[in-house]
Amino acid sequence: MTCSSSRIDQAARRLLSSIAGTRDARVSAMALAHMRGAGKTLMGAGLLVQRGSAMSVVAEDDLDDTPTSVIAHPITGQHGHLGNAAWHDEQASARRRVYALDMAAAARRVVARLDCSLGEDPVPYLDGAVLDFGTARLPKRRARVGIWVARGLTTPAVFEEFRQLVDRRPADGLRVVLVLDPPDRNRFRFVRGHEFVALADVVDHEDGLAVAPEVLSARLLKGPSHKGPVWVSGDGGVLIVHGKWHEFTGGKQKIAVAMLAEARLDGDPVLPVARILEEAECGPSVKRLKNLFDGHPTWQEVIRESGSSAWLEV
Repeated sequence: MTCSSSRIDQAARRLLSSIAGTRDARVSAMALAHMRGAGKTLMGAGLLVQRGSAMSVVAEDDLDDTPTSVIAHPITGQHGHLGNAAWHDEQASARRRVYALDMAAAARRVVARLDCSLGEDPVPYLDGAVLDFGTARLPKRRARVGIWVARGLTTPAVFEEFRQLVDRRPADGLRVVLVLDPPDRNRFRFVRGHEFVALADVVDHEDGLAVAPEVLSARLLKGPSHKGPVWVSGDGGVLIVHGKWHEFTGGKQKIAVAMLAEARLDGDPVLPVARILEEAECGPSVKRLKNLFDGHPTWQEVIRESGSSAWLEV
């Protein structure tokens, strides 16, 4: 195998996720030294690179971790950096070098087994924290799904920026967001049209970083392991209430289900029926949810309609 396709073991993937979940996706050489071989694995695969084109370190006598460039001493020619009070040779500063996650390289590795329409030229958003790989066809799914790879979403400020981004660029159908952050921190609020998937849940363990298409398809159909009493897929196509699975195939039905589930998850479960029908772009003949869901065998088990209001029955 080449270094770019070498297997990423579990320890290295956990380290990558930990770095990805930080504000700047950076780590010091000193911290990497405590991770045994995980850091070397990521560097060997081209996923962790020294920050900047010039060598940089964290100054030994600084009070923060702001990187400073390594330069040649004007008299001796030895590489190092000028601290607050003295010159420090580079050899002594090696453990204070700063490395950064190569987000583009990591994201391409993640989607390597998906036939993404923008696989070679993803579009970056939020200073590269989110990469748009276009759409991909997954096993056992008729329609293509959008594929984004993101990091840092476990930081509230970044997640709010993400919500503003999707307001500007709404999903056309279902958009899968593959999240590199540590999986035990992935408890995101529902964002209609988007399915947040932890990389660890869908990774191909033979590769260690690439998503397995069949596993991703199963995850979209069955949901995550931590569903809670109510779980809904990003597009409203699957609704699971207390473990019972309900599937909705019509586009208008999906919109209605997603709206009701979003309202429930946000703590304000009751919605006007008129608003649901308007957003689902129903025709004048559809005046009630019972018209919209006519023929669906189980909708009344989970959706209640009373007068001009509707809500999920949980």
